[in-house]
Amino acid sequence: MKVRPAAEQETDSTKPAHALIVSSGFLTGSRVVPSEEVDRAFGMPIGKLRNRAGIASLAYASEGESELTLGAKAAEEALRAASCGAQELDWIVASSETHHNYPSLAAQLHSRLLARETCGALDVGGACLGLLNAFAVAQSLISSGGAKTVAVVTADVHSRSLTPGRVAGEFGGLFGDGASAFVVRHGHTANSTPGYRIGEFLFGCVGQYASAVQVVDKKDGGLDLQFDGEALSRAAITRLEKVITAVELRSGIPRASVGGFATHQPNPRLLTLLAKQCGVSADTFPPVCRTSGNLGTSMCGAALHAALQEEWKRGAGQRKPIFLASLGPGLLFGGSWLTPGAKGRPAKIRN
Repeated sequence: MKVRPAAEQETDSTKPAHALIVSSGFLTGSRVVPSEEVDRAFGMPIGKLRNRAGIASLAYASEGESELTLGAKAAEEALRAASCGAQELDWIVASSETHHNYPSLAAQLHSRLLARETCGALDVGGACLGLLNAFAVAQSLISSGGAKTVAVVTADVHSRSLTPGRVAGEFGGLFGDGASAFVVRHGHTANSTPGYRIGEFLFGCVGQYASAVQVVDKKDGGLDLQFDGEALSRAAITRLEKVITAVELRSGIPRASVGGFATHQPNPRLLTLLAKQCGVSADTFPPVCRTSGNLGTSMCGAALHAALQEEWKRGAGQRKPIFLASLGPGLLFGGSWLTPGAKGRPAKIRN
């Protein structure tokens, strides 16, 4: 047996702590509404959402569903898939662009999941970039030694805020309701279910597009919306392709070898255009938004869950990397990559 010199040896305490996604959960609002009904509700020509955006239906929350109930169900699914009890959680990191109540979403999830008192609860912003922000926080908590197990949860209910009369259908009609959740563990804790290792993150902000979409609460309860759909669409595709290129260069992983691209999905038409611009098959972009609509903070999580589910069907040695890329109003952007371990399994998609 070859023994390394003492100076080259690393103990578990000195090795870098890798953050691994070991399971996931996802669900949409239980009410499925054909896009033609949404066209009608917003006073748009029938068929506009389907023909121009490629959206066949929208997933809306039913009367008894909220960011809390959807987020809690997604988290429970992820915890079950990881064989992890809520009492094992060190942190709950949540993100939502529609939950504006107090206690915050993370605090309410902490109570609903019956996490222990020493489990922290933290909310992060970023709107559609919120999932990547939350993953970056989870990775930092784990790499610093501040946590071994973190639940990352997103949840959005747009159907109660982006309503006819408050916003134009060209904007409000694009959005659905849903939630995603992921269990992220310290690499040494997750040896039995290694899952997918989270790589480095890259973030930035393209300020000249800050005015392309702005939503401000009005005193009368309405919303002041500024939305330049054409400019935002062009900027989104260009920037997402640049993020994917940056992730490819930093990770050293060719995009042609990636199993799935978990990106923000403004609408199916733009998703197809993005795949073409990136020079990869559209099949590597899970088309979640076609039947759910744009899920906001939960959009990237929905796509990631679908990509993980496909990869877990492969044999342990056949799983491929996954790229993450998303945007937020501002124009914020971020990206990262995931590389496969030997085991791990996401929960099944539920509607």
